Amino acid sequence: MTANKRITSIDALRGFDMLMLCGGALVLRLLLQAIWGADLPKEVESQFFHANWGGDFTCWDLVMPLFIFTTGASMPFAFSKYRELGGNHWRLATTWRVARRVLILFLLGMLVQGNLASADADKMSLFCNTLQAIAEGYFIAAIVLMFFKLRGQLIMCLTSLVVYWALLRFVPFNNHEGGTFEAQHNLALYIDCLIQGKWQDGTPYTWILTALSFGALTLMGSICGTIIKEHQGIKTALYLTIAGGACLGAACLLEFDTPLIKHIYTTTCVLWAGGWCVILLALFHLIFDYYQHLSSYLAIPLQIFGCNAILAYLLTNVYAPNGGSMWNGLINPLIYGLARESAPYSALTHSFLSLCLLSLLLYFLFRKKIFLKV
Repeated sequence: MTANKRITSIDALRGFDMLMLCGGALVLRLLLQAIWGADLPKEVESQFFHANWGGDFTCWDLVMPLFIFTTGASMPFAFSKYRELGGNHWRLATTWRVARRVLILFLLGMLVQGNLASADADKMSLFCNTLQAIAEGYFIAAIVLMFFKLRGQLIMCLTSLVVYWALLRFVPFNNHEGGTFEAQHNLALYIDCLIQGKWQDGTPYTWILTALSFGALTLMGSICGTIIKEHQGIKTALYLTIAGGACLGAACLLEFDTPLIKHIYTTTCVLWAGGWCVILLALFHLIFDYYQHLSSYLAIPLQIFGCNAILAYLLTNVYAPNGGSMWNGLINPLIYGLARESAPYSALTHSFLSLCLLSLLLYFLFRKKIFLKV
């Protein structure tokens, strides 16, 4: 396999994640509400929202970890290309690429949720967005990939998880004992507030110490990507499924000691989310890589989102001054009237048409091989 060949399963899995994030999940929820109405089970509806602190992990909680995971899964292919093109000094050239990408992702994260465009320092937040979590995880995984092979990646991934677990579990802070896992009192949030000061966004989500978890999750992706790069087939899908199941089992055991809290990405949370990510990748590998002659057309609707994931994310998550997304501001003049006339299903019609137009734009770019690269 050539180093620059794209792996359909990784693009499709990333595309599935972005499709859900950019409107697919909303369309599905509104469709279920239209069918069931008030009888829609709360257990089903809750899967479309983030869980509260310490609550059950929902399907919507998996969207961000899957974004981070798929970033790592694509890294072995990119770094293999860097080695081929960079000669003896490929690490130096790669360091520049990594630094540039980390900076751009970090700034884009501030643009999406950190009020960077306001040019008002009093309104800005420093760490606040998924893209910045990806930047941190990518930075850590890039260093590991430049110097370690598969076994080293696995060791560094486990080390990150153990170190983060030990810090949260045993290090006291601000008159609180180690192992305090309250929404406003935990070591990760304390460090965020201490370092960021007024630039902390005021939410219980954490980013600085939690970079260890983001790095581990990205490395989980890179390990799986390395395995798929070197070995493809039913056995690979089976081994990945077993590995994912082992992560889920480890999370269940560890939860007796450390709660599963997505806001601070406890080690339990990373094992649980990472386990599902690995299983999903195994499934997508089997469908889109092994049975590719049966699934080539099925992959395209997902690939158009996966190959332009950052663009799709920015279009639907950068908000205009009026509070709506950039994308809604562009397409509202085209679909608002039709959506209004479709009452009582106006929200469903609007969301569905918005997703269709976004898909058409991404399909056009996909056919023209125009991709936003960061």
